[in-house]
Amino acid sequence: MAVKVSNCAVVQLPVKDLEISVKWYRENLGIPFTFDFQPGDNEAWLNVGGVGLGLIRCPKVPNLDFTNSAGQLQPIISLQVENIHSVYEELKEKGIQTGEMIYKKGGGYSFTLRDPDGHLSNLWGGWPSPEDEGDA
Repeated sequence: MAVKVSNCAVVQLPVKDLEISVKWYRENLGIPFTFDFQPGDNEAWLNVGGVGLGLIRCPKVPNLDFTNSAGQLQPIISLQVENIHSVYEELKEKGIQTGEMIYKKGGGYSFTLRDPDGHLSNLWGGWPSPEDEGDA
């Protein structure tokens, strides 16, 4: 029998201050809980479209972004959002550290941002529309 992976079930992020991270992900990205969370817990589980995003309290938080062979900084996680342009403006107004909005032909709009522990993530607006492709 060959193994056949059917889904990404869980992504875990190490965080220094769990309560601050929970507040940041809930207030800035609107991600709901998968399980109840109580201050003092050592982990919090959020639900990103059916995939568990575990925020795990750790004494030492490693750097999870990396540089590709072209020297471009890459995020470890990418999350899809609706209304990416509005989200981008809202997060910038809140003072969240964001990268520039970019458009990749065939891939759509995206931008990077950093959470309280410095993890680099990417927000993606979904596949481009025919109008987007015509404008690019």
